[in-house]
Amino acid sequence: MATEILVNDGGAPARIIPFKAGEALTAGDAVAALHVASGDCTVMKADSSEATNLSFVGVAMTDCASGDMASIITGRGIVVRINCTDVNGGILMAVGNTGGQLEAYTDGTDLTDNPVAVTLEDGALGGGAAGLVKCLTL
Repeated sequence: MATEILVNDGGAPARIIPFKAGEALTAGDAVAALHVASGDCTVMKADSSEATNLSFVGVAMTDCASGDMASIITGRGIVVRINCTDVNGGILMAVGNTGGQLEAYTDGTDLTDNPVAVTLEDGALGGGAAGLVKCLTL
């Protein structure tokens, strides 16, 4: 992996938990847990356009295919690189319209639109573009 997703390994209460992937995931994707008819819990890219994909549970640590076991980094107060829109540092982030990508949080009446992280740098790796951004999970 060219870029480490977990930045502060060992420094905060991060947990890496295996979940079955309901779709292909890329390292750094924001993921949501879903309950399926079989009673299993799978993870998919978090996506605000589908109400079932809003419950952010963590970040994919590595790439995986649909049906594989995915390593998901979970916890609060951990520093990870998350797939985000082009933002500045210090911005609250919430589940976005693009699967697996967080976007700037806007306060509204929809209680499902909650901030899940805050950015610690500008744009992707500090380069000012959408992509992996160092964030602190909330």
